[in-house]
Amino acid sequence: MFGPDVCLSDESHPPVLRCETPDLNAGAWAASYRPAVDELLREHGAVLLRGFRVKDADAFEALAASLVSMLYGDYGDLPHEKDADRVYKSTPYPAQQSILFHHESSHMPQWPSRQFFCCVQPAEKGGSTPIVDSRKVWDALPDDIRIRFERLGIRYVRNFIPGLDVGWEQMFGTTDRGEVEERCRAQGVEYEWRPDGTLRTQQIAPAVIRHPGTGERVFFNQLFLHHTACLEPSVRDVMRSLFGADEAAYPRSATYGDGSPIDGVTVDRLRSLYDSLAQRFVWEQGDVVAIDNMLVSHGRDPFEGDRKIIVAMGDMVTRSAVAGTAAH
Repeated sequence: MFGPDVCLSDESHPPVLRCETPDLNAGAWAASYRPAVDELLREHGAVLLRGFRVKDADAFEALAASLVSMLYGDYGDLPHEKDADRVYKSTPYPAQQSILFHHESSHMPQWPSRQFFCCVQPAEKGGSTPIVDSRKVWDALPDDIRIRFERLGIRYVRNFIPGLDVGWEQMFGTTDRGEVEERCRAQGVEYEWRPDGTLRTQQIAPAVIRHPGTGERVFFNQLFLHHTACLEPSVRDVMRSLFGADEAAYPRSATYGDGSPIDGVTVDRLRSLYDSLAQRFVWEQGDVVAIDNMLVSHGRDPFEGDRKIIVAMGDMVTRSAVAGTAAH
């Protein structure tokens, strides 16, 4: 199924494709066996490629590019890896804190259907990239939570405040306010220029979608990365000292689509559910993980020591492709 040089172990989670030939050209192999990898991703949502000796950004980009129709090179939330237009550094986030589960760009008008992570340097301790199958999240959601999120969606509020988040210039890749405004209008994003020169955006996005490939419903969003109840206590104290009770002034916040609050008890129930469903593996140097960004969410565990994970993404999906699956 995957050729004489690669064996599949689907008893692990995620399943592992292990290369047994040291000099195998990973990009060429991936191009030949992309349909079989796609089938694994439809079934499991993620697959770990191990032993392919992917040592740098160039080799990683070649492998990732062979598994999608087109890699994406205009992502404003992550810095580019040096000399690589379509490879990014991982999220610059304190090592001692977790990055909570999310689907990449699920709050935006478009998002990658495929995402790839490559381990250049594993951490001395910790630093896993846990994943959760969001089909299982949807199936396990209590009816009261499921119905409200599906009916209302989520309103994401973002303030691009340099020092607390990326500035709007980095996010939009321009210093032209007119260009920013035009893009926001085209994408149905509300925008407001604040007196201090920062930008506030608001948009309503689905919390639930139907996967365009499999037809399955998935709980698909970035609630944990935006809801203020998910902030570390020390960070929440800083936000309160800066902005008082006005959570809409925080760098990120989230409500239901109609503006009503998502209570902390609901968020805690969801976080417990994700933790119970999480799958983890220990990174090895040269590992590559491919995920279907619409079927699984991912995060990052705290770590000690140096750690370097680089990222690629591709085959972008627009919200119109899943129209009718969320509240308006």
